[in-house]
Amino acid sequence: MRFIIIFIFILLNANELQITKYITNKNPKIYVEYLNSNNKINSLLKIDSNIISHYKLEGFKKISSLTDTNLDKYTGYDYLLRFKYENNKLVALLYDLLSKKVLIYKQYKIPNFNLYPFLVHSLSYDINSALNFIPVPWIKRKIVYSVNIAPKENDIFIADITLKYRKKIIAGGMNIFPKWVDKNQTSIYYTKFLNKPTLLKYNLRTGKTTKILSSEGMLVVSDVKGDNLLLTLALNDQPDIYEYNLNSKKLKRLTTYPGIDVSGKFYGDDILFISDRLGNPNVYKKNLKTDIISKVIYYSKNQISFTTYKDNIVISTRETNKAFAKNTFNLLLVKKNSFDVKRLTMTGKNIYPVFSNDGSTILFIKQNNFNSKLGIIRLKENKIFYFKLNRVLQSFDF
Repeated sequence: MRFIIIFIFILLNANELQITKYITNKNPKIYVEYLNSNNKINSLLKIDSNIISHYKLEGFKKISSLTDTNLDKYTGYDYLLRFKYENNKLVALLYDLLSKKVLIYKQYKIPNFNLYPFLVHSLSYDINSALNFIPVPWIKRKIVYSVNIAPKENDIFIADITLKYRKKIIAGGMNIFPKWVDKNQTSIYYTKFLNKPTLLKYNLRTGKTTKILSSEGMLVVSDVKGDNLLLTLALNDQPDIYEYNLNSKKLKRLTTYPGIDVSGKFYGDDILFISDRLGNPNVYKKNLKTDIISKVIYYSKNQISFTTYKDNIVISTRETNKAFAKNTFNLLLVKKNSFDVKRLTMTGKNIYPVFSNDGSTILFIKQNNFNSKLGIIRLKENKIFYFKLNRVLQSFDF
């Protein structure tokens, strides 16, 4: 049944109120029962269902058996989820209460309980898929992030998207701008300040660190495409965009403007990057075949970071210009070469947006004084969720 509702929600852990009017389908209701469990598992299942926003979990009643075949008593519900957690294993069954069919009968394993968020995210992914909703593979992915520990000291962590699981993987000195090597998320690139900025590759499985290259000035990986890296590199004081091939070990300079060119991203036959060539930072495009450079977005004057998915571009833009006070940085969704704009955040400092691989979800950093929040925006669902981290997030990748 389709119906129009006025949906008012208070953004989690934030002093923001947003009113959205949209058309939606009634979400199916799932009654939940468990034999053995942990409050953390139950709580995260609820959080996942809220983030996914395709179904509702209710009940959470403790039972003595998973094999009760009397399904007629669950009136008012569409599905029944039963599960048991024991010895780092979770057995889950999902019933269609109308057809009495078993949609899921699966066992999930983890080496230790610290990894329970990935166990829960896998179950949530399977529930969503069993109900034939648009897949949500991003919910199972890891994030890698750098946090400020002390002056000139940054540690790198991996985590799930709710920050319930966190593991420090690199410490000691300045370790910044981590970037996943590929979609398998087994290795990262990052910049470490040794005698000079040095780009390193770290394998999470083996613990092996490999040096890629070093520079006297700024050196950051901003995008990865197979064996080609886009670097922000300052060989002659001013940062420019370079392409580095891992096989040939050759650098190719892609921009030559005597100002600031940073944060390059591959975009088909083009690269996109931030430049101040018209006085203020904005997103520009360079066609790698013709070398023609043009402005991409015609909204706002101060665009400090961005992410892309097909023709959609999300920018973080400064909307105030206070010399001695806090400035506001909001996220805006725009179409390439268009004036269509959708505001995604309303207040605060919202930076470093990253699209999920399917374009349905955006992760970003919300900074506030001496701590940060990881924000998750569900675009079609018109919802934002925040997960607090009691540190300042320097950067992250998803």
